[in-house]
Amino acid sequence: MKLVTLTTDWGTSDFFAGMVKGRLYSMIPDVQVIDITHNIEPYNRLKTAFIVRNACLGFPEGTIHIIDVDSHETKERPYVVIEYDKQYYICADNGITGPVFWDKEVKIVQISMYQDSSFFNFPAYNLFCFVAAQIANGAPMDEIGFVRQNLAPYTRLSPLTHEDSMEVQIMYVDSYGNAYLNILYDDFVKILNGRKMRITVGSLVRKKLQISGSYFDSEDYGETGLVLTVSATGYLELALLHNSAEELMGIEVGAKAVIQFE
Repeated sequence: MKLVTLTTDWGTSDFFAGMVKGRLYSMIPDVQVIDITHNIEPYNRLKTAFIVRNACLGFPEGTIHIIDVDSHETKERPYVVIEYDKQYYICADNGITGPVFWDKEVKIVQISMYQDSSFFNFPAYNLFCFVAAQIANGAPMDEIGFVRQNLAPYTRLSPLTHEDSMEVQIMYVDSYGNAYLNILYDDFVKILNGRKMRITVGSLVRKKLQISGSYFDSEDYGETGLVLTVSATGYLELALLHNSAEELMGIEVGAKAVIQFE
């Protein structure tokens, strides 16, 4: 069985997902199409990169991932296939790919196949499905396109670290209102080095902060109940049990927080 995933900003009220799935089922025998999400805000490349890095890299060998967010092709933003860990990612090289694969060894092929339409408004249907079928049927990468050495320029959102503090950003907010910070737990522990800490997010200050092992710890933290914990993806996460950290703090993706060490 071949696996093809879809990560898009199409939403679920239109026919686009069904249209693409129908074509994939028609073109690839014994395929299973998996929806990662269609609910990314239109053109939100940062959120797309975070979702792909956390949801797609762990699929089995041979999986084909179609990513269709802000996929208008230009000379600077060509359509590509990225091979990583024997999986294949079909998308526009539009700034999404860099944050996903910045620390990975990848092979990059710029797609040179022609789509089957004279109109260029729906690459996922007119081109990406065809490329996915070629890969699924065993076509070598050099038949898909020509090798590129680098991904398009991108900004990797990294925390700013100082001797006694760290400035982090909100990378993602899930449907529960939990906010994911742009630092992994393992990296943070090295920087923390056993020190005490507090966090400031907007006008909210949490003193005597520690990394909690569970959302349930928020029941012990009084009125706000805000905890700093670790998501299943390994990132630090600001969370509340049975409540929304996003609403409590009035935060959004890109907002900053300051962690001070004592």
